Amino acid sequence: MGKFFMAAEGLLGEDLGDLIQNACHRRGLNVQLNAIVNDSAATLLTKAYVDDTTRFGLIMGTGVNASIHLPVHALAATKYGIRPPEWHDVAKHVIVNTELSMFGGGLLPLSKWDKEINAHHSMPDFQPLEHIVSGGYLGEIARLILVDGIKSVGLLGGKLPFSLEARYSLDSEVISRMQA
Repeated sequence: MGKFFMAAEGLLGEDLGDLIQNACHRRGLNVQLNAIVNDSAATLLTKAYVDDTTRFGLIMGTGVNASIHLPVHALAATKYGIRPPEWHDVAKHVIVNTELSMFGGGLLPLSKWDKEINAHHSMPDFQPLEHIVSGGYLGEIARLILVDGIKSVGLLGGKLPFSLEARYSLDSEVISRMQA
């Protein structure tokens, strides 16, 4: 899926909680798994632990995402799936994973380099905001701009370095170090 990761063989369609719980038991670890959260929800929870005014968590790394802390009544009861009536009686707040990376399809202006990344992506149009702003793609956008400049206006003497020929050969970390 995103960021070029694939699930290991035999994991697709399996319950992640069960897989983790079973792996812990096989290793003799007495673990009770109560929740699995993604990075944006974990960021929100970590900050909220020390500051109860925290209302959102934001991830801007290899990907982009946000989670938001809302009162339960802000969402329709159907959004919570099948829950016992007692849950609705006691639940006051909920953390919502926004999947912010999915925002922007057909709404945000795209450069020709953004369009090229999308055209050659294994899942075109999936996570459009992530393709534009996240660290997972900034190196490739910079590489495409350099290649374009080399070919169109003779940047670097008009000679494309071998190291820039392959897709994703310029890592976002290199761009960050150059900027620093």
